Order: sequence, then structure tokens, then C-alpha cells
Amino acid sequence: MCRLGVETFAKGRQIGTTVLDYIKSMFVIENKTGCRFLTVDAYLEAVPFYVKNGFRFMTQDDNDPHTRLMYFDLMDLET
Repeated sequence: MCRLGVETFAKGRQIGTTVLDYIKSMFVIENKTGCRFLTVDAYLEAVPFYVKNGFRFMTQDDNDPHTRLMYFDLMDLET
């Protein structure tokens, strides 16, 4: 997935969270891909959304003025 976004009128309706949950489940239930992490280069205004959905910062030294590198460890879902 390259980009994830919702129209302004759809924000707060859990559409993005539902899409992320579906993607996460694809890699955990009978995962045959060997995928362990989901990564995003999140726009700063989207960082709270990704944090709410369990993503963590790759590094605290990420000083890009527009985006933050973040990841979700799929192993967290298996415990």
C-alpha cells in the first residue's frame, strides 16, 4: 500500500482504522508472506491516527519537517 487517506467528511468514522485492521489481519491469519512489519512515512497531521492504531516511531531522531517514519510490529497481534 502506498497511500492511505480518507475524505475530510469521512474523518472520525473509523474507516481508516477498519482498513488498517483488515490489512493487519491479512498478514497474521495464515500469513504465508513472511511479513513482520507494516511501515509508513506518515504526514505529521496523520501521526496521531497511526499512534492510535498501534504504530511506533522508528527513531526519535527523525527530523523530517513533513513526515515521520513509523512501524507496526505484526507479532504484537499474535500474543
